[in-house]
Amino acid sequence: MDNKRITGLTLAQLQPGIPQVLPEGSFVTLTLVTDRFGSQMHLLTISNGRLVFTVILERGMDIGEIRLDAEKISWDRDERYLLHPDHVDLTDNEHSGWDSGFYAAVAAIGPEIFGTPDEERTVHGTGSYSPALLESVRLIWDERQICLEGNVPVRGYGTLPVYEKLIRIVTNYGAAALFREDTVRNLTDTAQPVDDGYHIQLAGVFMSGGGSYVLPVSPGKMLLRDSAPPEEDPLAVYNSGSRLDPIRCYQYIPEPVEGLAALPQVRDYHAVAGGGRELTAEMLVNTGQDAAAYVIRSLQCFPRSLIAKRATGDCMYALEPCKTRPNSMKQKTIDGEVVYVGPRGQSTGWFILGATRDPQEITTLTHLIRSAAK
Repeated sequence: MDNKRITGLTLAQLQPGIPQVLPEGSFVTLTLVTDRFGSQMHLLTISNGRLVFTVILERGMDIGEIRLDAEKISWDRDERYLLHPDHVDLTDNEHSGWDSGFYAAVAAIGPEIFGTPDEERTVHGTGSYSPALLESVRLIWDERQICLEGNVPVRGYGTLPVYEKLIRIVTNYGAAALFREDTVRNLTDTAQPVDDGYHIQLAGVFMSGGGSYVLPVSPGKMLLRDSAPPEEDPLAVYNSGSRLDPIRCYQYIPEPVEGLAALPQVRDYHAVAGGGRELTAEMLVNTGQDAAAYVIRSLQCFPRSLIAKRATGDCMYALEPCKTRPNSMKQKTIDGEVVYVGPRGQSTGWFILGATRDPQEITTLTHLIRSAAK
């Protein structure tokens, strides 16, 4: 934000349940929610006048739900999964402790590990279960956009945090997209691995009739993990009446997608992130080809991808940009995949998330992404 007419407020200046009006028909509302164990959390609802999303401050500033023009584009997860971190046993890998509090449309994975737990690290790390410092949370806006920012000391496994995160979520007025940037800081005097990513759930009601993934990789280069039964079509999204269990996870290396930086929904945010880097994109599109949601990001930040599919009580069709394959840290070290950040250093990752009901926009994105598949 370089505009001189910048206005801002802190969390303490918001009154629960009373919307704070922002420019161009936008607003922010603070809601105090209580989980089923009686613990309170702070939930911010931010509207840019078109896109509306929630941010759960006690959950690593995860994005809880997303709506475009009042239509929910994130998954329809039961609120019983919205838990304060105090009520989630991350070490309960047998019963998927991470999954027991898994509610968000955008959940942060890592920064300690992306994937398989080991003797020291829990599955998917602790970033999604680390409360933000409430006094650090600030909303600022100018004549063009809204920005939410805050600091999150990462929960970790010891008495003192090893990492902290500076998180920024930016959206332009009237836009159908948002930009999220997580900067992971090493708080120690020794190099630390940073193995982060996101679990992004965009298969909302618009996908209830089924559809498909549009990915920048050929299906033949997608590796089915964990000895799950193969599917006829790994790109398929099944209708809401279908069942798909156990979970299917495919890992792959996405190809760069040419032409993304020139798209209007990318141009401004790409400049905020520094520009000039290879981009890639993944998308979910419905059977009618008239509704889609997508994620665009820098390959320098997240050079690998995973999709996760399960359709039981609720339908999970996830996109997971990441730095490494979802193996144990021991295996990642053997394979030379681990990314380290030096003493007191930092690592930044970002993505753009958007949705559309414009058939021409869907056609354009589909062509760009599929052209990259080799």
